[in-house]
Amino acid sequence: MRNISIKRGTVIASAVALLLAGILPSHAATLRVPKTSWAACAVQNGTYCVESVTITTPQGKIVPLQWVNTGVAVPAAPANNGISFAPVAKVVNGVVKGNGWWMDQYQRDALTSGTASYFDISSLIGGATYPEIGAKYDSTTKTYDVTRPQDSFGQIIDCWDSVANMSSKKSFSDCFHGAIAAVNEGEVKFIFNYNTAAEAAAAAKDFAASKWVDLKDLANQGQQPAFNSKYDATAKTFSKTEPLYTPVWVTNNSLVNGWDVAGTPATAPSTNVPAPATTPDPAASTDPAASGDAAATSAPGTDGVAPAPLAPNEQTTVQSPVEAGRALSGRWTSPMWNTLGLGSLGYDGLYVDAKAANEFVNHVMIDVVPTLTGADNKANLAGQPGNKSYAISLDSDIVISVTVRTGDIKTGVTVAVGVDTTVTTENHGDYTKLTVTGTAVNVPLAKSAADCTGEAGVAKALVRQFQTLIVVQNDTAGFGVDGTTGRMYVGSNGVCSLTTPTWDAANKTFSWTAAAPHFAPDGTTQNLGFYKAIIPFQDAAVLWGLTNPADAATALTVSVTTEAGGSTAAISTVSAKNGNIIIDTSGFGYSKPKLMIKIKKGYKPSAKKISTLPAPKYTITCALGATTKKVVGTAPACPKGYVKVGPRR
Repeated sequence: MRNISIKRGTVIASAVALLLAGILPSHAATLRVPKTSWAACAVQNGTYCVESVTITTPQGKIVPLQWVNTGVAVPAAPANNGISFAPVAKVVNGVVKGNGWWMDQYQRDALTSGTASYFDISSLIGGATYPEIGAKYDSTTKTYDVTRPQDSFGQIIDCWDSVANMSSKKSFSDCFHGAIAAVNEGEVKFIFNYNTAAEAAAAAKDFAASKWVDLKDLANQGQQPAFNSKYDATAKTFSKTEPLYTPVWVTNNSLVNGWDVAGTPATAPSTNVPAPATTPDPAASTDPAASGDAAATSAPGTDGVAPAPLAPNEQTTVQSPVEAGRALSGRWTSPMWNTLGLGSLGYDGLYVDAKAANEFVNHVMIDVVPTLTGADNKANLAGQPGNKSYAISLDSDIVISVTVRTGDIKTGVTVAVGVDTTVTTENHGDYTKLTVTGTAVNVPLAKSAADCTGEAGVAKALVRQFQTLIVVQNDTAGFGVDGTTGRMYVGSNGVCSLTTPTWDAANKTFSWTAAAPHFAPDGTTQNLGFYKAIIPFQDAAVLWGLTNPADAATALTVSVTTEAGGSTAAISTVSAKNGNIIIDTSGFGYSKPKLMIKIKKGYKPSAKKISTLPAPKYTITCALGATTKKVVGTAPACPKGYVKVGPRR
């Protein structure tokens, strides 16, 4: 197996060296990966371009960024994107029975009109006559002029089960067996989908029997009617009110999409607005009993507590010291960058430098760096003051996702400078789509190669970086062994000489190095490192003969030695979960440790199998207003009324 090494100098750059001879895969093919930085696909459509960049905030807000050429101001969208969100009240026999049904103006107008009809369309699910929102309804034939494509019913979605109180991946038609359509003035205004046909039938009767009151004016006063209060239809007043509660999913979507939300004017800056809005995630509804499809609205919410705190606005965000470095061709950013709290570290966007790792290979290097834009809208590297060749640190609390288009690339191994980095591939006929997702990690950078060896090296800077090297299999200088999956992954912060594992077939060992200066920039604090390797079960069987991955924790050993040959304090764990063997080593000292994984002598497979092991447990964060709680389990789900924020971990 070939060994690939990333080496660092005085700037953020990479070189790939083929160190050992190996076995080329039988499917090797010729690639022509461009050696210069790829443009954004919006600028140069085709292969070898950066298609999209998305970030996820610590609060779980998913923010799609837009490409802006250097010298050009961030385009402004129409104010609030034409979306005005406010709650409606459900009134039955003059008594408030619901006060948290948040909808846009279009939906509220239909619901409060008093002339809308609610049709049970459960029998149309999966067929050719299921309507789309906006379709015209023919009362004579009882048909719709615009219907949903039948293949869309097979789309996999996050399906909330109101009985089991949990979410799972299912097709649309397997998830929803009931639906109602609200028709007003001969047009479908919105659609609600339900787990069962019985729920939909009951909901249709409930909608028709209730009176709906638009609460926008009351919400703008920071109030909402109390549950069970009485409604005076003549005076249009309620006998009792209480402080307004804005659901988390409404606040999150308003911040990302620039909606005007009743009662929260600070969420909608007067000048800075984002790209076109997206429909709220049905799974984010505060009422899991009724979920909408991708084109429909989420079902109304339930009562809650105090609203979540608002993000800082564009005028009050405090910027950290930063100096303009090298010129860049543009940046990926959002008009809502500061409103979303993304500008606190001093940078105003991201630049993705994607290209071949060097002129001799076709491996793909993706480097994400922060940008700084001046009054002239010229984009530059956001550099450290007095040391602008080095970028300032990326935010360690955001998840970055970059999608690029390439030629017919087959991944061999992923080498990541980041935390929990993943690479997924999709074939789109004309090109292969690679998506890299992860979080920046703190990296000790060396001013010279000499600082990467011995025990006296001092780092020039400590910078949080996010970079990924994708080593391909189908290249004349390819990486891999026939039979392996191409999904092997290694990650570290020791980038002076970060190598992929070298396979010794005779001794059945993996070994690699991860180097960095011994000391931090203060010359006293020792730099500590981590190394993580993820090896799919299939690869473990090919390489070690470890056909029972359940034995991984006891069959494999991990050792760490320093450059001087002595042991170093480190924590090493080996586990088998989710189809992978995971080797996680941290806390070792730099400068140049050598790490090794090997199978124990005399290993004999046990009777245990992965299927007999306890199911892996995950943690999710759930929010209700300003209250958050952690839920742990094999398939964790938020309690009723709570909304999941952030990724599952």
